[in-house]
Amino acid sequence: MEIPVIDIADLMAAPESAGRERVAGEIMGACTGTGFFYLTGHGVSPGLIEEGFEANRRFHARPEAEKLAIKQNRWHRGYQAMASSILKSSARFEAARHPNQLESFFLRHEVAADDPTYERQPLQGPNQWPDDPGFVDVVRRYDTAMRRLGLDLMPAFSVAVGEDPDYFARHFAPPSTGLRLIHYPPASASRPEDLYGIHPHTDYGFLTILAQDRVGGLQIQRVDGSWIDAPYLPDSFILNIGDILARWTNDRFNSTPHRVINKSDRLDRYSIAMFFDPCLDSVIETIPRFASLQPGRYEPIRYSDYLSMRLDTNFPDRVGVAAAG
Repeated sequence: MEIPVIDIADLMAAPESAGRERVAGEIMGACTGTGFFYLTGHGVSPGLIEEGFEANRRFHARPEAEKLAIKQNRWHRGYQAMASSILKSSARFEAARHPNQLESFFLRHEVAADDPTYERQPLQGPNQWPDDPGFVDVVRRYDTAMRRLGLDLMPAFSVAVGEDPDYFARHFAPPSTGLRLIHYPPASASRPEDLYGIHPHTDYGFLTILAQDRVGGLQIQRVDGSWIDAPYLPDSFILNIGDILARWTNDRFNSTPHRVINKSDRLDRYSIAMFFDPCLDSVIETIPRFASLQPGRYEPIRYSDYLSMRLDTNFPDRVGVAAAG
């Protein structure tokens, strides 16, 4: 397979073992190549993953009016309606001509109501939930498992960029996260060639941990511009790095363009994406060992400022945004 498969079972069993060096080396190889890799041996219960998909299907089967009652708020939390987003800001692509053919539910990291940043800083507001205690329970447990997996991978990523195992720890204390439950409808056979489930793009942040179903449709772009499928692989997640890790490494680590085309005219496609990112106050600047590759390419930037700009550009239709201005 062109997309590497990295088994982290020994790393999960003994985080400070030689397995960390092996995993770090394989991560470096993947991230300086395709920018994508499958992750196996991750220890996340298959039962929990299936519960997550069932919650995803159940939520999107609700009446539209019920979903719109928790429409995405100014803090990027809640329901995003079908075909309501259109890519405007991307690191490598022009703005899209058509909206993405999907709907989704966004959950971001929890912020306590007594936190001094609560509702006072971008991305630091309340999550929104449907009236479904079972859904809330499952999604929270899935979110917790993905956050834990992301943190477990940070020492290996630190070694992969040539630093000590605790290098990224201070930048993820705590992580900022976004969990997105996505539904793609069956595709029309007569669709325009540039109509996508998700338009070609690169992800904004550090790391995306994706669970996908058997329907397929995810494609990644080779360096030569051609596209390859990233099919479902049992008992795995598929991971890719985003623009922030590319920025940290002066583009030595590849934030790879990808897209989704639901090729089925009969089947709905579902996926669950965890965007695992640095804490909002973290300042992102090129790691010194990579600075000589392309001097001066990226200026230091506070992660909250960067992420807010990207999200605000691509998701302008949010409740409370006009009042916020």
